[in-house]
Amino acid sequence: MRKKIEEMTIDELRTRADEIRAAVSEPDADLEALEKEADEIQKRLRQNADEQRRLAIADKVAHGAGAALEDPTGNSAEARAAAFVQDRRETIDCEEARALLVSGGKLATPTAVSGINDRVGAKVSSIVDLVKVVNCEGMGSNKVAYEDVEADAAGDQTEGSSATTKEGTFGFVEIKPTSVAVLSQISKQAKKQTPLIYEAKVREQSLNSLRKRAAAEIAKKMQASTLVSTIDANLDSGKKGVVDATTLRKLALAYGGDESVVGGAYLLLNKADLIAFGDVRGTNEKKAVYEITPDTDNPNTGIIKDGGLSVRYCLMKALTACAGTAQTGAVQKTMFYGVPTCFELDLFSDYEISVSSDFAFDKRMDTILGDVDLGGDVVVKGGFVALSIPASA
Repeated sequence: MRKKIEEMTIDELRTRADEIRAAVSEPDADLEALEKEADEIQKRLRQNADEQRRLAIADKVAHGAGAALEDPTGNSAEARAAAFVQDRRETIDCEEARALLVSGGKLATPTAVSGINDRVGAKVSSIVDLVKVVNCEGMGSNKVAYEDVEADAAGDQTEGSSATTKEGTFGFVEIKPTSVAVLSQISKQAKKQTPLIYEAKVREQSLNSLRKRAAAEIAKKMQASTLVSTIDANLDSGKKGVVDATTLRKLALAYGGDESVVGGAYLLLNKADLIAFGDVRGTNEKKAVYEITPDTDNPNTGIIKDGGLSVRYCLMKALTACAGTAQTGAVQKTMFYGVPTCFELDLFSDYEISVSSDFAFDKRMDTILGDVDLGGDVVVKGGFVALSIPASA
């Protein structure tokens, strides 16, 4: 019988989190229960991280270093914020960055003081929350094995003779780190808030930049991967991509081979294609063919229904839109369909944040620089199927 979450060690919690990410791709997975358990695990991990920081700050204060950080309330978050305002530099370790990437990077804002209002709408694609995120700190690269060709069906055997060999073959994907530096800016007016809100907002802006860069990296690697299957999109008379009444069925039912329809998959697409799905009308009564329902809590994701076929979607602006894209001399992969955890995003270093008032001095803006080493790739053959605009003759 598995231990209760509150009884697990940190290593056990991380192992269970990996098991949950693997389990969501199972056809009969209880997604609601798994999501609830994952949230509880992330809460425990964040509590442990806060406790470690509190102990570290207490140790510094006890030895006379960083005495200015002493906080009579014992609130490690406020102490960390005060240190950030003073030093203008912060490091998010690899495990915490991984947790923030997976959980969406949400930061709590105190209700006892005024906050900083955000813009309307999702700031970054939720694909970063859906893929498999792995801590590879200290590694020069990461080799991930995959099944290339599965074993054939067993053959007949003649008594006294050897059985026919039906072995599968395997390959590997090597994920190498890329040094990424991301810039964002924040008004100096934000400093007039409490240190806790200022640190939280700078941290949020920097993490959003990291997540945007990670989302762009995911789109780039998916488009370049040789492990992705493809089907041709329909073209109009002008040789441009078309989203029609058959597009969703063609893409979803092409996934998973000849003898399965895999659950837990997402349709990854440009927002222009989501609009194109909504514009498709029937030939007789001119009713909408597709029913689109954005998630209330996260409008970057939602569900598209085509009769009895129901597909979850996630918007990614880095992907090429199928609708209206002209045919060229090269194949163009547009929307993708597959289980997101078939893509692995590796973090090879801590995420360091620093702030400068000099870069945009004339604009009265503080510039936030974050840098990290990360990499990623599709790690399952056939893990995604792409709707492609074929190359012109």
